[in-house]
Amino acid sequence: MQNLFIWLYSKTPYLRFEFSLMKNIILCFFVLFYAMFVKAQTCTDFPNIAKSIAENTKICPEAMVNDLVQLNESIQEIHPSPFLYITDSVYYLSYKKALSAASTEKTVLEFAQIVADFVHGIKDSHTNFNPRDLLFQTNRKKVVVPFYLKEINGKYFLDKIYLESLPIGSEILQVNEFKTDSLYQLSKRFCFREGDAFLPQTEIASKMAGIVFNLFNTAPTITFKYVSFKGDTLSKICPALTVKKMMRMKNWYDSEELTYYFDKNNVAVLTVKSFETGNLSKYKKQVDFFFNEVESKKCKNVVIDLRDNRGGLILAQEYLISYLNKAKVNQQMTYLYKRSKFDRFSLLPFYQRWQFQKKARLVYPRGIISKEYDFFQSPLGTVKTILYDYLPKNQMNKVYEGECTLVINGFSMSASALFASWFRDNQRGKIIGSPCMGPMSGTFGNSATIRLKNSQFPIMISTLKFTPTKYEKIQLEPIQPDVLIQKNVNDLIQKSDPILNYLGVIQP
Repeated sequence: MQNLFIWLYSKTPYLRFEFSLMKNIILCFFVLFYAMFVKAQTCTDFPNIAKSIAENTKICPEAMVNDLVQLNESIQEIHPSPFLYITDSVYYLSYKKALSAASTEKTVLEFAQIVADFVHGIKDSHTNFNPRDLLFQTNRKKVVVPFYLKEINGKYFLDKIYLESLPIGSEILQVNEFKTDSLYQLSKRFCFREGDAFLPQTEIASKMAGIVFNLFNTAPTITFKYVSFKGDTLSKICPALTVKKMMRMKNWYDSEELTYYFDKNNVAVLTVKSFETGNLSKYKKQVDFFFNEVESKKCKNVVIDLRDNRGGLILAQEYLISYLNKAKVNQQMTYLYKRSKFDRFSLLPFYQRWQFQKKARLVYPRGIISKEYDFFQSPLGTVKTILYDYLPKNQMNKVYEGECTLVINGFSMSASALFASWFRDNQRGKIIGSPCMGPMSGTFGNSATIRLKNSQFPIMISTLKFTPTKYEKIQLEPIQPDVLIQKNVNDLIQKSDPILNYLGVIQP
């Protein structure tokens, strides 16, 4: 049969034509399919972050536009006042600019910059896109070198590095292919700010440059080009670790949220690195112990150090206020809520939400909880302002009446900025350091995290605005210290604290 088929093919022109036509059709189909396949592989709608960053995979325009539309809709749905620090026209101009930038294929990191520019344009530090979150989504085997820089007069000096593999205080010129100024400018694109807190933003951007470098770097080794203390320009490959190990590096970050000591001159120094306490009861006991010792040692001077304190629980900072409130002035703060499935009442666990509703019904219509219950019962999208007016108290029913000094920097934000506002308003003492990330008129807070459907970027969006009643008119300028003190190069080299030196504190 096979031989007959071959014989017919060789003898019949018609059959030869049919086979030739079929062959051409199959070939054309294959070429068309291959072309479509190759075109489809130039971009993707759903990138795998761990692989896409390393391989420079591009995201398709339609996917990026969908993510930006989702992000805009989420901000409108969740944020209580996105046009507080900027006008709506500026916001939508920024939105259109982002959509235009996303009209052509972009790598994951290029799209990340577009998203960061749009989100941070709101000027709300609690509505942000943190490059650290993106770094931790990358390949866990990615090589990184944790380090911090400090910008001083337009130059960048090493503040901290993994294993101290370079001399602290060295001027850093370049890290792999990134010149430090270019790296700083890239870091600034990812850096949030509250209102017009420009100086705190630059302070954060220089420190965050290490995270941004490790996110963008693809080289297997990391080389620093720097200037030695003798003035020589040198290069050194620094020891690295993986992202997975970096995530477990508890010694790199301050693990203790509250510490204190008493120097040889009986000055009490309380350092609160975070109000985001995992155990409020334990935190309160630590504050109690501190002020009990202050009383027993008869300290006449207390230093409250809130540098690098990025905020946390309002109740935690108010508990600290209760020990300093000599005039026993009530806390008077308005909370601007927006009803959504992400507000703090919606996110309560089932049992706590049931308790809240039960308690509210028992006292209704009296008390603050009744106002909260009315808001909870309102339809989605409702915006409501509730006044909270009460006197913060501590378990010991004590108040420290001696001298007090507050220390802040650009990383003091959220609840720390609220504390600084109260401290100045009540003339509780001098504020030393650098401007904090927040004005006297309060701050946003209670951020909810959403994920963009295509890129899977995690974005934080504020759900609440805290405003001291004294400052109903919104301010844009950050809280300025009474005495501006920042580290210089010698402070970095000697690893000394210029603020505590200024205050005459003898450090342990």
